Parts: sequence; structure tokens; C-alpha cells
Amino acid sequence: MSRQAFASTIRILVLLTATVSGAFGFPPSSSGADTAATKRIKTLIIDGQNNHNWKATTPLIQQTLEGTGMFDVTVATTPEKGGDMTTFAPDFSAFQVVVSNYNGDDWSDATRKAFESYVATGGGFVCVHAADNSFPGWDAYNRMIGLGGWGGRSEKDGPYVRWQEDLKRFKRDNSKGSGGTHGRRTPFVVVVRDSDHPVTRGLPGSWMQAEDELYGKLRGPAENMHVLATAYSEPETNGTGEHEPILMAIQYGSGRVFHTTLGHDVTAMNGVAFQVTLQRGAEWVATGDVTQPAVGADVLTNDVPASRDPATLISTEAKAATDVNFDAAPDLSIGDWKSLFNGQNTEGWSQKNGTASYRIEENVIVGKTATGSPNSFLCTNDEFSDFELTFEVNCDSKLNSGVQIRSKSTPDFNNGRVHGPQVEIEGAPGESGYIYSEGTGRGWISKEHPIKDAYRNDQWNVYLVRAVGDRIQTWVNGQKVEDLTDAESFKSGFIGLQVHGIGKDQGPYEVRWRNIRIRSL
Repeated sequence: MSRQAFASTIRILVLLTATVSGAFGFPPSSSGADTAATKRIKTLIIDGQNNHNWKATTPLIQQTLEGTGMFDVTVATTPEKGGDMTTFAPDFSAFQVVVSNYNGDDWSDATRKAFESYVATGGGFVCVHAADNSFPGWDAYNRMIGLGGWGGRSEKDGPYVRWQEDLKRFKRDNSKGSGGTHGRRTPFVVVVRDSDHPVTRGLPGSWMQAEDELYGKLRGPAENMHVLATAYSEPETNGTGEHEPILMAIQYGSGRVFHTTLGHDVTAMNGVAFQVTLQRGAEWVATGDVTQPAVGADVLTNDVPASRDPATLISTEAKAATDVNFDAAPDLSIGDWKSLFNGQNTEGWSQKNGTASYRIEENVIVGKTATGSPNSFLCTNDEFSDFELTFEVNCDSKLNSGVQIRSKSTPDFNNGRVHGPQVEIEGAPGESGYIYSEGTGRGWISKEHPIKDAYRNDQWNVYLVRAVGDRIQTWVNGQKVEDLTDAESFKSGFIGLQVHGIGKDQGPYEVRWRNIRIRSL
């Protein structure tokens, strides 16, 4: 029976009760870390000239990106000011992302044309701070960055773009005036204006950046430009008194551009706000998505600016990214896999919600429906964050079920209702392997369900699940079914075995699980 049919049945049952009572994949790799290294995002940082201290800041940009474990960074340094720029001719096509920490002499015509072609045909570009001062006379470059400053920019180059707090919208201001200014360096609050964009999704609504230059009065074509975040430039610090663009996403041809005005110097680049948004912006321009974990207000603080040395960023997040081969299914032959079920009893598990029964038969957990019961769950007492999970399941063909991952049950949420991501179990043709948000009202997290036949009816089916940060991947009987990122779901919680509720005159039905094992990442 489909999830929709079950839902319909349960709604009818609830109404009747209220009336009466009044109330795919690739083969496993034996060297996931080596494979992951070859899949890192090839990134080129350009420096060599800048009216800022590029010799101090380029290493910080490199450390910030490499600290995620996702980027393989190369640095290309131009000739010194007044040098022969024809010798600067990087092969942009060898990289997925180009990061500019450059503000200086014009590149040669050939290099400019190569860069235009690179971005227009799908290359990723990240413009950092004073890189938006560069090349005022290069039309294509100014269209890439959306807005720029200094270098004689004025109304001839395009409008100012500011957020109007009273109207809750952006305004393009075509009035006369020079482009580019900033007040005294100071910490300031960055406010997200689009929380649905991959770069800002999963971040707090506002946070403080460490002491930095807050650029104002930038102007340019502002075509195909989407402002993700702004900051108010305080008049008390000789600012503009305007909500100025800070983070921007621009489409140029088939390429994506992330423009951050943050990052004046070492102090600014030690700001967690600079680091987190640079990491996410660079992944987005390379892939069109962000798979990095959500970042909470405990990290991106709103009352005082958070800072850290980028050299310390090789952390558990980076280790997980380098140790996991996301292109292959979890390998059951390597790593420290722990059994969640001892084969004899439900020690380590607790039942939540519903009155379905759970019993043990020959190393198998058997869940049996109870007429009139809502969904029931047998849940681990322990919680898990980043992990790989495997289990085998055999579900009666007229019953659908699921396994909760990173789920919760708290007294303050619908009287303890189990809620969180669920890996679907359903007879073929059906949605087995896709992700449903149980108990939250969100419905399907998996928005498309093209694979309907991965599950084998009336047989044991092998599931593999990987959850790292926002990313969830599933395989059913060796076939990759889902690979998504979801910033809204919990990043830790229990594992739960669901017995779905049934309506009157249905069932009883059973669902069986065995070989339930997990490997923490």
C-alpha cells in the first residue's frame, strides 16, 4: 500500500476515533581516502599584485578552503607591478574554481579572453574583497562581479544597489557619484537576505564579522546578480548609512560567480564569517550546490565576532570529507562497524509511539501492526551524527515502513511524536530508498522519485545509508537511490524502526529487520 493510501486511511481513522471519543551505485572502494582526494575541487588562487597584503592573505584563503577537505588548491602569482603580463597565462580549464585575490595591472588580451571563455562556459569564479577594485575598464569582468569599486568607477558603470529596510527590498540607485568607499575598520553584523540559496541555507539569519572594511557605494552592471547578504554601514564609523551588499551570487553565461566583499586583512580572514561563507561560496560556484554541514549560531555568533586561525581547520569535518568516498557505496569490509541488534533481545532500544508489537525470532526483529494504532517506532537509546548504516529488511507487500535516522522524540514536540528523516521501505513499484520527513509536516525531502524498482518484494533487501553533515545517500540492493542535501533536518538523533499504522479491517502485517550495523564517521 502506498504512503498516500496509508495517510488517507489514518486520517479517516483519526476522524472516526475523534467522533466516537469526542477528542546504484559504484562498487565499494578499498581506499576511500585516496579516491576522495582525486575528487577534490580543483581550485586556483590568483595573486601577485594587490593594494592589500596578498602575501599574508593568500595562505589564509588556501588554508580556509583546504580545511574543509574538499578543495585541492594551487596558487598562481602574476609578475610584479609593471612586469611582463604576457607571461601570466594560467590554464583556467584545468580548474573548477578560480579565486581572485588580485588587484593590479591588466592581464594580457589573451589571458582575459581565456578567462571570459572559462567563466562563460561553466567555470566557477570567486571574487574576494579588493579583487572587485580590479579591471574597471574590462566590461566582461565587471559583469562577472556585478558591482565594483574605485578605479574611476561612477554612474557610467552602473547603479548602486542597496537594501531598503523600510520597504524590505533592494533598490538600484542610478544617481551620480563615485564607486567605492569604506569607513573605519570595525566588526559589523551581516544580515542574510536570502536564506534559501545554497550558500546561506543552514546559516543563522545574521552574524558578526570580525574587524573588516565594510565596502560601500559599489557600482556596476549588477546583471543576473542576486544579493545574499548585506551589512549596515554605520555613519558613526564614517560609513554610508546604507545597507550595503556583502555577499553576492552572479550568473555569467553558464558560469557561477560568488562575490564577497569580506576579507581585508589577516584579522578579517580570521573571522569565522569570512571563512564559512568563502568555503560555501567556492563549493557552490564549482557544483551548483553546497554539501557542507549547516553552521549554527554557536559558531557564527551574533553578539561578538567569532575568530579562528584557518590553520586549525583540519578537523573532524575535514577528516570525514577526506575519509569518505561519496562516489561509492559504504564498504562493509572496512572500518569499525558496530551491531545495533544483539540478535537476542531489544537491549539498547526503546519503543516510542503506537502499540505495534516487536518480537525477536532467530536473530530477526519482527514488527507487527496493531489495528487503530498510529505509527510505532523501536528506537535506539543512543544518538548518532555522521555515520554509515546498513540493515536488511523484508516487509509484507501490503505494508509500507521505514527506518528513522537522526530523529528525535521530545515532550515539547507533539507529546513525544517521533520526527525526523525516514528512509522509505515500500514494496515495488514504490519509493523505497527515498527520504521522507516523518512527523514534521514537510512531507518528502526527496522531491523526485524516478527509481521505483530497487526493492524486491517478499525477499530480504539490503539497505545502505550514509549521513554526513547535510548530505544523505541511500542504496537499495546495490542500486543508488538518493543523494541529497538537507539543511533543515537534525544532524544527530536516534535510529528508529517503523511499523506503520493501519486502518480498520486491514492486516495484520509484519516487517522484519536483521543485520543492523552502523559505522560512525
